[in-house]
Amino acid sequence: MKRVGLIGWRGMVGSVLMQRMLEERDFDLIEPVFFTTSNVGGEGPSIGKDIATLKDAYSIEELKTLDVILTCQGGDYTNEVFPKLREAGWQGYWIDAASSLRMQDDAVIVLDPVNRRVIDQSLDAGAKNYIGGNCTVSLMLMALGGLFEAGLVEWMSAMTYQA
Repeated sequence: MKRVGLIGWRGMVGSVLMQRMLEERDFDLIEPVFFTTSNVGGEGPSIGKDIATLKDAYSIEELKTLDVILTCQGGDYTNEVFPKLREAGWQGYWIDAASSLRMQDDAVIVLDPVNRRVIDQSLDAGAKNYIGGNCTVSLMLMALGGLFEAGLVEWMSAMTYQA
């Protein structure tokens, strides 16, 4: 069973992910390890099985014990921890909702089912960094990806205004 570290699980994106994982019974398939940036040693979430107390999200030694890290903590966290973890020799899978690594050569943008084939090929090729796409583009492609593939849309333009 894979040891999967979850970081940023209490925020807006992370809490939606947690709810979905509970509904899909994903926690039955992994050994979840919950991390925090503010409440080390505190009680973790209720997921229907026993879990350890919250671990320090900045502890490279703790993070190195994981097969997979799934983070919704944000770009500042990624920028601080990810390079240190890789430099320490960690070879696990990094799954990140933040944009920080999106343009890296070894990053695979995840937008299943739109690019499921790319994800599968990347897994087969040994890729380790899976990064969420831009939210506007992701929603647009989920809705219109099939139309693009069918040649029914030639181009489109999207603009967002974020505070």
